[in-house]
Amino acid sequence: MLAGVILAGGKSSRMGTDKSLLTLPESPQSLLEHCKNQLALVCDNNIFISGSQHEQGIVDIIRNCGPLSGIHGAMTHIQMHHSNINELLVIAVDMPDLCSEDFNYLIEKGRKNRCLCSFEQCFLPLYIPLSGDVTEYLATVLKLQLDQAYIQPKQRQYSVKMMLKSLQGLQISPLKNTQLDNINTPEQWQQRYGKQPSIEA
Repeated sequence: MLAGVILAGGKSSRMGTDKSLLTLPESPQSLLEHCKNQLALVCDNNIFISGSQHEQGIVDIIRNCGPLSGIHGAMTHIQMHHSNINELLVIAVDMPDLCSEDFNYLIEKGRKNRCLCSFEQCFLPLYIPLSGDVTEYLATVLKLQLDQAYIQPKQRQYSVKMMLKSLQGLQISPLKNTQLDNINTPEQWQQRYGKQPSIEA
């Protein structure tokens, strides 16, 4: 069974406020709600949120390792409590232009090749078939965070890119109309939507 995971636990330091709660223009939805609705079209409402600030959000077990922290925490939670789930689609909350067509295409290619799969030059969204190899990789790599806590995270290779490479994942060309831009700053939000970001009261 396929489940969706939304990575929404970042600090949003460049945006200056929690990106996941920003309200989309001409819509009552926040970025997080929008992502949940898009994922529900392909995951049958099996959706999990990575981020302790959210209701029922999954807390990172090992922090300060970027997206890998969120993926690891979500995988651990799912494997402990939802044994019927055997594949994940992981997305970032700040990529609102992705849609179910993009997700289905990525899932199809990942299933066909039985491996991790992302689009070229962009490591999220990411299709992950749950396996011992993925679990072992994350446990091994993130253990360094505990063993070498004195090293700044930026000095280590805690990245989805390295996970894809190490596990011989696949990167595919996106569909013609796929939009892989993410929105990290007020300036990018202004450029994309023509107004300043805001949170609905």
